[in-house]
Amino acid sequence: MNLARLNTHLWDFSLGLYKRPGVETLCLSLQDGWGADVNILLWLCWLEKEGLAINETRLRLAQAYIAPWRTEVVEPLRRMRQHIKRHYGTRDPAVEASRQAIKAAELNAEHAVQERLEKLARTWLGSGQRTRILPGANLSVYARLLSLPDEKEQEMRQLLLTR
Repeated sequence: MNLARLNTHLWDFSLGLYKRPGVETLCLSLQDGWGADVNILLWLCWLEKEGLAINETRLRLAQAYIAPWRTEVVEPLRRMRQHIKRHYGTRDPAVEASRQAIKAAELNAEHAVQERLEKLARTWLGSGQRTRILPGANLSVYARLLSLPDEKEQEMRQLLLTR
């Protein structure tokens, strides 16, 4: 199968989607309130666009695939950045410069997560498993895994499904 169809790489797709009104707020509320992984959310939307339906087994496989990097690198950087902001604020230029450097490292670590997720998806996409997907089907799999209430799933679908 020709993978040239994948002209929008996950990272570029994610940056565009994350900038849309309400998406950042939704993603952070899902992360903080429900334990969602923002990279997984964005990846699931990208997979739909690329024609790959996900099931719970593949979703759990993807989570396991990125778990070591996420828990050993991404999450400690996030906690450190948040700790600095809570305890030291953002007024001191030297402290804020340090926090911004940590934020940049966190973003680079998130990019590495997305590269891993895209690599995994390419193995599935390369096996010719593209199909027509009902809008939001991949997000519904994740919503069930997170035990989201119906209204939160609806909000997620409204804001994350590309128009």
